[in-house]
Amino acid sequence: MKKKFVAICISLAITLTGPGMSMVTMTYADEITKENQQDQEISNDQNNTKDGENSNTNDGKETENDLIQGNDSDSPQEKAEENITEEESKEDNMEAQQEEPSEETDSEETDSEEAVTQRKVLNINDGWNFSTNDTSTAGWNFPSGAGNGVVNLPHSWEYVHPRQSYIPQMNSKTVTYEKTVNISEIKNKNLFIKFYGAARNTEVFIDGEKVGTHVGGYSAFVFDITNYVQGKDEITIKANVTNIDTVSIPINVDYTQWGGIYRDVELISTDDQYISLEDYGNKGIYIDSNVNGTTADVNVKNEISNKSNDDKELKIVTDIYDADGNKVTGTEQKVTAKANKNVQPYSTKCQIDNVHLWNGTKDPYLYTANVTVYNENDEVLDTVSDNFGVRTYEIKNGKFYLNGQEYEIHGVGMHQDREGYGNAVPDDLKVQDMNLMQEMGVNAIRTSHYPHSQSTYNLADERGMLVYCEIPYYLLLSNAESYKTSIKEELKEMIRQGYNHPSIMMWGIENEVYQPASAAAFGKDFQINENTLVSFNSSVAKLAQKEDTTRYIVQAQIDSSNANKVCAKWSKNGNVDYTGVNLYVGFKSSVSSADDEGRKEITDTLNRKLNEYKQTYNASSMMITEYGAGANINQHATMDENFSWSSDDASKDKHYEEYQAFVLETYYSLIQKRKDIPVSFVWNMFDFSCYRNEGGIPRRNTKGLVCYDHTTKKDAFYFYKANWNQQDKFVYLTSKRYTERDTKYQQIKVYSNCEGVELFVNGQSVGKGRKQQSGVFVWDDVKLDDMNTIKAVGTSDGQTYSDEVSGIKAENKNSATSIKYQTHIQSIGWQEAKKDGQTSGTIGKGLRMEALKVKLQNKKYGGNIEYRTHIAQKGWQDWKKNGQTAGTTGEKLAMEAVRLKLTGELAEHYDIYYRVHSQSYG
Repeated sequence: MKKKFVAICISLAITLTGPGMSMVTMTYADEITKENQQDQEISNDQNNTKDGENSNTNDGKETENDLIQGNDSDSPQEKAEENITEEESKEDNMEAQQEEPSEETDSEETDSEEAVTQRKVLNINDGWNFSTNDTSTAGWNFPSGAGNGVVNLPHSWEYVHPRQSYIPQMNSKTVTYEKTVNISEIKNKNLFIKFYGAARNTEVFIDGEKVGTHVGGYSAFVFDITNYVQGKDEITIKANVTNIDTVSIPINVDYTQWGGIYRDVELISTDDQYISLEDYGNKGIYIDSNVNGTTADVNVKNEISNKSNDDKELKIVTDIYDADGNKVTGTEQKVTAKANKNVQPYSTKCQIDNVHLWNGTKDPYLYTANVTVYNENDEVLDTVSDNFGVRTYEIKNGKFYLNGQEYEIHGVGMHQDREGYGNAVPDDLKVQDMNLMQEMGVNAIRTSHYPHSQSTYNLADERGMLVYCEIPYYLLLSNAESYKTSIKEELKEMIRQGYNHPSIMMWGIENEVYQPASAAAFGKDFQINENTLVSFNSSVAKLAQKEDTTRYIVQAQIDSSNANKVCAKWSKNGNVDYTGVNLYVGFKSSVSSADDEGRKEITDTLNRKLNEYKQTYNASSMMITEYGAGANINQHATMDENFSWSSDDASKDKHYEEYQAFVLETYYSLIQKRKDIPVSFVWNMFDFSCYRNEGGIPRRNTKGLVCYDHTTKKDAFYFYKANWNQQDKFVYLTSKRYTERDTKYQQIKVYSNCEGVELFVNGQSVGKGRKQQSGVFVWDDVKLDDMNTIKAVGTSDGQTYSDEVSGIKAENKNSATSIKYQTHIQSIGWQEAKKDGQTSGTIGKGLRMEALKVKLQNKKYGGNIEYRTHIAQKGWQDWKKNGQTAGTTGEKLAMEAVRLKLTGELAEHYDIYYRVHSQSYG
């Protein structure tokens, strides 16, 4: 006997960036160096005023003892990533073709008794005495477990005030690192100390005497300590490191501000003439190239320092080697190095015939420039090597081109911290991260929101990753001169240290800087008017353009009409080449359902916003610098018309893994269809530490495609792999962790790059999947048993690939099968969903009903409910189901009649009754 199906009572007004720009690497202007030298001298003079700023205080020493923004050699950890066999072969070839050995010598402390010739680099990571200078342990976090006592570098920590963590000043702590080093073998040489990264402000002392202070936590810096060590066999180095302040960038960031000396530290000894260490942390050489057919013109600018009281006649030999270590070209210069002068630029040009281009992940080919300096007796004084790649790139017609060929960007954002390490992540784990990204098919990285380690960029060069690199200028500007200085100084550090990396294509000058009214809470210095903001940010953009004429200058802005209108004012006249917008539609905005209608809501909103921002910037294309949604792999829900998301859910404790995938699928589909988004970055590749408490995991941003352990992949990881990696064929069943499902009729989804996929439930074939979009196969209304084994089998080029999950429980937790329905009403829009015979629509208002959506809930049987509507001037429309829209919206046409029917097993067990309210009839 059939049961009566719930009737529907319906009132019968039923209703339901910048312009394209050609880019090739060009010759770095020599006059920039002269201006940079002047900038350095001015910076040193200005910074001798007081501690705590980017001051190069020397306590009466000569200005050469001020902070040096320079470096000349790879850290030992960076070199550990190289392939030893290939490098040894390459070095043998290079040495055989040189008149004298010129290989730079890196050594551990145990080598200190060896004879010192030329430059010597001593890694001093081990055995530092560390103190928090705090009597309490409350609020401290040491991710690797190393607190007070002896620690090895890299070392990372954080402090969060137990009660007032929202006030930056309350989270500020200064710790001390101290170490005694034997320098007896290098005491008669010039001696420099290099920190590859210390967060965030570092005050350095030698034997109790202050050398200087560096402000900034993400780039390398060097101090000349020669005058502090004369005649000494050993020295004691002390570094006071402060994690947070409000007079330099960044402040109020949305990621954990880890403190500590979290990258390598080295002592570097040189003769009196050497390749410069004084230029903002770079290696003392700048390499540019310009491609002309099969030939590349290479310009190498070498910077030489002379600490002698006399001018010196020097010979500079610059040799270029291919990836196998064979010399392909070179030059020799005779120069006169002026006495007591640092960073003297000498440029040389050479040509590479039949040039092998650096071609992204397809072929990341690298050359090596080896620079050797000889004295007048033809003795080697110093030598430095650096890798470089020859390539061109440009954005035009809404697309990205590498070496003249269209190149689809597969981009992700990435922070540098990792669970159990903070920011002190070993280089071997960075290799693991790069492997994981390449498995997914990534070819572009936004290293957010600050410069990452040089080892990261070396890996990007070697793997062919394109990079968007940015300074930590986030959200706020301050009137404090020290704050403004830190922005420009850190910009110079970033560009000069990263200049030779072929992977870096963009320099980012700011992220979401728009000075909200709430900024005043940080103090009167943060009360900035619009004119000040526009003027200063214009100067930052111009400085970036001056520092590097060969790369795009870009920025990322928050999703706000007003913020982008202000941002456009400092971006005009070519100051900024491209602006990207960080978009979180669907995560930070409400979505009524997780079905086709929900996808349409997100897509329509995104299209509107992107079109608006293109108009704001008068741009033919836009970057999406961030897009994403949170996901906790232990939280699950069924994505259908019954699921809804509110704007405030983003900050609550439920971030469903399935909803992240739903949102990202929708964005990706839009990006593929539009022809004006040349560059986009998923936010984020990995979960990272922050000050939020949402998504059910304290202090965690859950938007990663991989968990904070950098190992556990979320479902969405495989969505991108299916689209971005066509070589590694695979099949992946989604929602494997969703082991207890609340209905026996489910949509099953598979991500795969195979041509087709067949589904099996408990050994029985359910047939081939429907292709929802690229890389996504779905099966609707799959009937599950109480306990299930689900298997998917894909085929590609005659090969089969499979994935399987067991132990999936399914039960109808909501016992009553029912109907949910919505109507769209003239002048009002979609009404709240109704069910179980409730009235949907209006009575007595004379408003027409225009469309209808109907969906079954808690199905116990196969089949569905289908419905169609009769529309004025159009007649009967097609049958719809699963919450699809039947009728029209925005056309001002009335829905005049409706028909509903049951199909499949449902029709055998139920009847359906419905009624309508018609104007004039009731």
